[in-house]
Amino acid sequence: MHRSDRLPRAADGGDRTIDESLAVRDDGHYTWDIVGAGRGLPGGGLHIYLTGDLLHPPMVPDPAIWSDGRRWRDGAALHTRQIAELAGLTEGERVLDVGGGLGGPARLLAREHGVRVTSVTNSAAHAATSRRLNRTRPMGEGSVTVVLGDCQRSVPGGPFSAAVSINMLYQVQDHRALFQQVFSSLEPGGRFVIDDWLLTPLATQEDVADLVTHFHFPHFARTNTVEADLMAVGFLPAHTSLDFGDVARGPMADHFERQMWEYFAPQVISDWPGDPIRTPGRPAYGELMVKEFVDAVNTTLQLYARRRMTYRRILVRRPELRELGPEFSSGTSPLRG
Repeated sequence: MHRSDRLPRAADGGDRTIDESLAVRDDGHYTWDIVGAGRGLPGGGLHIYLTGDLLHPPMVPDPAIWSDGRRWRDGAALHTRQIAELAGLTEGERVLDVGGGLGGPARLLAREHGVRVTSVTNSAAHAATSRRLNRTRPMGEGSVTVVLGDCQRSVPGGPFSAAVSINMLYQVQDHRALFQQVFSSLEPGGRFVIDDWLLTPLATQEDVADLVTHFHFPHFARTNTVEADLMAVGFLPAHTSLDFGDVARGPMADHFERQMWEYFAPQVISDWPGDPIRTPGRPAYGELMVKEFVDAVNTTLQLYARRRMTYRRILVRRPELRELGPEFSSGTSPLRG
């Protein structure tokens, strides 16, 4: 975001037994993250300087947030709250977090909405860090269970009242397989919110190749296919689809690079000084990391500016049985799950 037939149980009960069907091979993308580890959040990488354990960007249309790096984590938290609002979460509900990262969004949902979150990741580094944080951070009436697994193959637990997926589809090879597993895990009427950066029909294979150079994974969802993929597995047509591309074309484009160099770079360089020429052999170089990250994000900002990329928040529902027609009155259902 891995493998014995049984995982050790955390002190707070935050882990669970997992059967072999959930075992997944971690590609190690986050395993060797010395940067996040240096700040106590292995698997978080450079993002932990920006938004802490939330990891995702603050896609909110507020120039005051984007122009002040100190507020980026607050912006990412606001972003998460808006997802929760769209999902209509209520206390006591069971919620699936697909691709849960370090668990920051799941803990926020548990703490502020009193929900019981199952956070699934296929990264051993993310799972370990998330479990450790769960033991030390209060969540009120809510709770978070971390599961190591591949949601393209199976989803543990359920049924869930709602599911969320934040900023991670580009790492998922088979979107329909993921959507089918989420659909099957939801109770009738269950809600699913996807919040992600998407390519538009204007994006080319060259654009994808450029993105892979910076972001490692090529599996970006597209605006012209994502809703069809959701409906193909049984979801109703999108109830809500909100576009936040103007955030990237506006306040993010206006302030991102300046805040990176003026606010975040001094912290990163202080932790990881030197450069490969004058001080070879060090495990990481702060200035180089910031430059590479700025180049990566600027690649996306160029795509946003050319309308080849956008950012959307989509709400879909699994149908209630009464919405499926009279053939379901017999108790038989073609729905999988």
